Amino acid sequence: MTLHRGRGLMICHHCGHTEAPIRECAHCGSRDLSFGGLGTEQVERILLQCFPGARVARMDVDTTRGKWSHRDILDRVRTGKVDILLGTQMIAKGLDFPRVTLVGVINADIGLHLPDFRSCERTFQLLAQVAGRAGRAHLPGEVIVQTYVPDHYVIRAAVAHDYRGFADRELEARRDPPYPPRVRMARILLSSPVQKDALAAAERLGEWLRARRRPWPDVLGPAPAPIEKLHGRFRWHVLLRGNVSEVGRALLAVAEGFRPAGRDVRVSLDRDPQQLM
Repeated sequence: MTLHRGRGLMICHHCGHTEAPIRECAHCGSRDLSFGGLGTEQVERILLQCFPGARVARMDVDTTRGKWSHRDILDRVRTGKVDILLGTQMIAKGLDFPRVTLVGVINADIGLHLPDFRSCERTFQLLAQVAGRAGRAHLPGEVIVQTYVPDHYVIRAAVAHDYRGFADRELEARRDPPYPPRVRMARILLSSPVQKDALAAAERLGEWLRARRRPWPDVLGPAPAPIEKLHGRFRWHVLLRGNVSEVGRALLAVAEGFRPAGRDVRVSLDRDPQQLM
């Protein structure tokens, strides 16, 4: 749950669930509570304290809810009515303001720790994109990156603008065990409002796939999805890894021949998944 002070709500950014902010501990009744993390609202308050005369614009899901709010904020930046633009990943791409000379990235390595084989790739891409916002005209640019792992090869490659070095290292890391682009992959997601039914269906699918005829892709799992419960449903997944014909053959077999048991068990097929969360 993320606290949105302006709206007075705690919100789950995955499923949209909202609750009133917690006032006391449910176990001991203490009101001595603090909210961890560093969101855009908190960063905005710190910026205003450090630079009291600065005109700060915040661009996030709260400030861009209106129909034209996104355009209005960028127009203010473009016309010089904003000194500091603060935002989430939405400000990392596609902006071209010639007077921007300094870009700061907070918690740059947070995406590195996600359980997804593309986490390093996405982090490098984001850092390279946001660094490109500074110094786009004749003025020199500077980028400051906050990280807990400054020696990580992703961070070092992004700071050095070393795309070739990063790509070579990342492709080598995906050689053994093989991951895209060296192989093709598919994700089969099973979900149910009943935890044991989701687990049983995933286990049955894993056994069903491994019993099929060859040639066949590698079957990984089943395992609980990194976000194990979403929208009131428990989620397990099975991954397929092989060449294009093997993966296609397995997905077709599942679509035509696998029927899960249990209460409201849903099966979702995702070929070449862009995320595994």
